[in-house]
Amino acid sequence: MDDPKAIVYGFAGAVGIYALLKAFSGPDLSAIPALGSTNAILSFREVFRYLFGAKELCTEGYKKYPRGMFKIPAIDRWNVMITGHDLMEEIATAPENELSFYESINEFLQTGYTCGWGIVKDTYHAGVVRTSVTRNLSVLFPEVRDEIVTAFDDVLPFQGKEWLTIPAFDTMMQIVCRTSNRLFVGLPLCRDPDFTKLNVEYAMDVIIAGQFINVLPAFLRPYIAPFLSPRNRILKRASKHLTPVVEERFRKTEELGEKYPDRPNDLITWLMDEARGDERTVPALVQRVLFVNFAAIRTSTDTFTHMVYDIAAHPEHVEPLRQEISSIVTNEGWTRAALNKMYKVDSFLAESQRFHGIGTLSMGRKVVKKDGFTFSNGTTLPYGTYIHSPMWSIHHDPEIYPDPSVFDGFRFSKMRQATEEPGTSKYQVITTSLDYLPFGHGRHACPGRFFAAVELKAMLAHLVLNYDVRFVDNGPRPKNHYMASACLPDSLAQVQIRKR
Repeated sequence: MDDPKAIVYGFAGAVGIYALLKAFSGPDLSAIPALGSTNAILSFREVFRYLFGAKELCTEGYKKYPRGMFKIPAIDRWNVMITGHDLMEEIATAPENELSFYESINEFLQTGYTCGWGIVKDTYHAGVVRTSVTRNLSVLFPEVRDEIVTAFDDVLPFQGKEWLTIPAFDTMMQIVCRTSNRLFVGLPLCRDPDFTKLNVEYAMDVIIAGQFINVLPAFLRPYIAPFLSPRNRILKRASKHLTPVVEERFRKTEELGEKYPDRPNDLITWLMDEARGDERTVPALVQRVLFVNFAAIRTSTDTFTHMVYDIAAHPEHVEPLRQEISSIVTNEGWTRAALNKMYKVDSFLAESQRFHGIGTLSMGRKVVKKDGFTFSNGTTLPYGTYIHSPMWSIHHDPEIYPDPSVFDGFRFSKMRQATEEPGTSKYQVITTSLDYLPFGHGRHACPGRFFAAVELKAMLAHLVLNYDVRFVDNGPRPKNHYMASACLPDSLAQVQIRKR
């Protein structure tokens, strides 16, 4: 066979057949009702519905099985959807050795190949993000704020007060990357153009590579995955920037002790404090910084781009937001404590995540208990089953959120102010619940949500207070792109922005 296209198509077809056979030879889920046919060939229709219309497919099942389970076919497996508070709470509280969050996410990302096997074996970075990052948010907020201001000024080349047309997603990703890395690696590296570029590329490429690797037969992955993964390429570039920094930290620690004068207070230092064994080496720490960057940058960029589009699409929210921000900043300045008092800003972020979000599913787990996981209703899901809860459907349930198809940026601040304790955290964006799942819920709720919320709210407040935003030709909000469980803002759309 001399035709290269025929070889490619033949290989793709073989992989597709393998993925389909894999899906129907996996765990025995015959007791779980399916949306559509369970026939391997006929179910292809539902696979395509899942790939391009997951929110409609999940909502159909959510309405049909409101307090139970149903399954939908992905390319290479069945996904079991869990609905109803009782069963969802069992997911949230189940131990990792029965329902594994990490096994689920590692399968999705193919983490070992795309991010390194050390990340799979030791997840100590999650504890660092949960504790050290969160603990230092108040003291480091002035640096975060400084980077937001500087990044906006640097990436928006204004000349006067004219409207500037910009690619929304790419611009916001640069701002998010720089702001995050002010906390992760500090000055001057957080502003280095190549360091920003490689982290942006990595944030985009990991997910794409993971999906390609996922459909490969397991026995082929060790041979083909290294060619698909961006890891080695990006790691080599990142090492040029980070290796001298980490080596210098090690040298000073050895010579002057762990608490040496002017010791940087950033992610690199916090990781060094917690890393043990093989993970406390320069290459391993470089990889770990890259991974935290990936986890932070892509999700926050998607979320912030959604918010920018929402500000332009719903200009009636702008003046109330400006009044709140201006009043609080005038009295208290730019501090984390001041940011916490911006109820409307917090609410706008929460509503944007409810209405759009960056995915249609949440609380992903893999059953890793050898004899299966048994729910309180008596249903046992066998080892190897992948489960989720249909987040988009929950967030658009009129019994939970009145008028769910209406974007109300102050929905959550109204609920917060209507409670007997207006200062309660119940309706804050960082507070997870079975009805609000952008950050998951339970023992594996996103450990970085506190930093993400501070960063996103501070960027939104700066944007609203200092700029006007509109769509080109005052057009409609760009449509979201749904691909399997992802809800992505239009990455090619442009917006117009000007200084106030």
